[in-house]
Amino acid sequence: MKPEDENAINSVARAVISELTSKSNQLTYRQILDKHATKIAPLIPAKHRGRAWLWLNCVCQNLASGK
Repeated sequence: MKPEDENAINSVARAVISELTSKSNQLTYRQILDKHATKIAPLIPAKHRGRAWLWLNCVCQNLASGK
């Protein structure tokens, strides 16, 4: 994966985290992931595109834990 793709995915993951922690948020975590997963689907390996939300979840967890 190219560094530009990783940066784009990290950017989307940060947007997910900020939306989740927003006081005006009315969506569940999975709904937020589904909403943003379409943005990263073309950037992840082809065999994982059907589960882009899961890939995004892993990136969000890594960012939240500081890894």
